[in-house]
Amino acid sequence: MWRFTFVCALALAGVPAAGQDFPVKPIRFVLTAVAGPTDSVGRLIGNSLTERIRQQVIIDGRAGANGIIATDIVAKSNPDGYTLLLSTNSFAISPSMYKKLPFDSLRDLAPVTLVATAGGLVLVVHPSVPAASVKELIELDKAKPGQITYGSAGVGNVTHMAGELFNMMAGAKLYHVPYKSAAPALMDVLGGHVSVMFPGTTQVMPHVKSGKVRALGFTGMSRSKVLPDVPTLDEVGLKGFDIASWFGLFAPAKIPRRVLSYLHDNIVAVVKEPQTSETLESWGLTPVGSTPEQFMEFLKKDIERYAKIVREANIPKS
Repeated sequence: MWRFTFVCALALAGVPAAGQDFPVKPIRFVLTAVAGPTDSVGRLIGNSLTERIRQQVIIDGRAGANGIIATDIVAKSNPDGYTLLLSTNSFAISPSMYKKLPFDSLRDLAPVTLVATAGGLVLVVHPSVPAASVKELIELDKAKPGQITYGSAGVGNVTHMAGELFNMMAGAKLYHVPYKSAAPALMDVLGGHVSVMFPGTTQVMPHVKSGKVRALGFTGMSRSKVLPDVPTLDEVGLKGFDIASWFGLFAPAKIPRRVLSYLHDNIVAVVKEPQTSETLESWGLTPVGSTPEQFMEFLKKDIERYAKIVREANIPKS
């Protein structure tokens, strides 16, 4: 009897329980930016996940080409769960902005979870701009069509989409000045070299509170919790204006289901930890932690949203 028990024990020892053989080495988060909100969110989730699963999460920022470089790295990586992508709205925008991508966004990557949403972006102007409201900005632009500039984090970035949607809905002609990322664009707004921008709340909130920029509107359908005195663009007459940024995690498409489930369950647990949730909320973000299926449906709708903006604004494809 003892021999039978011993043999069974050896057999069971050779069959690891689901998830127990993963992870056995560090996990890499490939980020679409090397600074700013994406980096902050990536490090917050990565550090907490490191503590939870007792394996190091390495942050690897790969900025460039509006997130395409980072996305391509993960799409072509070994689907073993050790390489994940932290991306933003650019993931949903790129299919409409480029004639050909080196990957298929929905076929080559598997959604893990929607980490958080930002509710919207903040329409800000440099204090030298003689406009104290959205209405005054539109009137100023119509008096000087094409002379008021707006900066973005690059062609095809959500900050670019917000500017083009504003031009369409307001009948404005703000002139687009694209940068390589959000940081230099905002620096030029702070310096008065560019008049307008649509940055995220995390990035711009300190500058709004210090008076270095003036906040005129919010692009979400509800006011920002961290800037509650700033009206939505919907409130001030641009009915239905709704652009909100988000942060989501992806894996290569062929990742084993049990590994995907392990990652999802632990990352969602991290997102819902009180300390993590409170930090995200202090940045003006709303913690989510969706299922992969919910995130996929969210992505499909977001891809169509930006396809419509690109189409109706006649933005040329690269």
